[in-house]
Amino acid sequence: MDTILQISVNGLLTGMLYSLVGASIVLVYKATRVVSMAHGQLLALGALSFWVFVAVMEIPPLGSFLLTMVVAGSMGFLVERVTIRPLIGQPLFTAFLVTFALFIFLDGAFQLYVRGRTLTYPPFLPEGAIPLGPLAITKSQVISFFIGFLLFLILAVIFKYTKIGLGMRATAQDHRLAQNAGVRVRKIFSFIWILSAMVASIAGIAWAIVMDIHYGLASTVIKGLIVALFGGLESLGGALLAGILLGLFETMSAGYLDPVLGGGVKDMAAYVLLLFILLVRPYGLFGMRRIERI
Repeated sequence: MDTILQISVNGLLTGMLYSLVGASIVLVYKATRVVSMAHGQLLALGALSFWVFVAVMEIPPLGSFLLTMVVAGSMGFLVERVTIRPLIGQPLFTAFLVTFALFIFLDGAFQLYVRGRTLTYPPFLPEGAIPLGPLAITKSQVISFFIGFLLFLILAVIFKYTKIGLGMRATAQDHRLAQNAGVRVRKIFSFIWILSAMVASIAGIAWAIVMDIHYGLASTVIKGLIVALFGGLESLGGALLAGILLGLFETMSAGYLDPVLGGGVKDMAAYVLLLFILLVRPYGLFGMRRIERI
């Protein structure tokens, strides 16, 4: 029983990190209909920038976080202006390929800097474990979980109760109609890329707090894409639930099948789940089901 609880808690905490990555992809898709691979590098850039500010330049953590958000927002703005905006009116698959090309290009720069090292943040969060009976939960994991949950609440408030959130929802429904209604669609596009880049950077920092910065950090975007497809590309709530379910599915699979099959099950679990959801419910748990008439 204790083992099941420990695996479940680990899956829940890991799943929230997956949810954050998925949320950054969902944000862009909701407004622009572009599926972005570039957010994997925005995630890695956020984690690396925070490390440079807090570990190399020795800026206090709060100042380092604010500077990281400035860097992330600037990168999101540049990506939208330089690579995505010129493709307005072109097939969406073209934009996807451009974000994939950005992923490859920026991954080279990331690898040149990291050079196979594992970079660790200096201790700035409470250390140790929280005693919950037989469970072992580190304080950093709990803090990362609540940061992720708080971020989802903030995003929900922005979408539901702000003027720019209303513009984002209108743009997500139909770009032309939103523009005719007075919504500045290009401004919305820029804002959504800035916001999603910041969310991806926060996800990167949260990942690095728990698992450090390493060469494969940017590849976490694959899990984020699976989360976005699983929950529905238009649903932030779907990303939250799907990330937690993916985290639980991975840890349960690894905990119970790895000893039997000799390992490697956790790496396959996400793709098995993706295949299942594409076959059974290709538009995701909370995605919009579209019917095209010919």
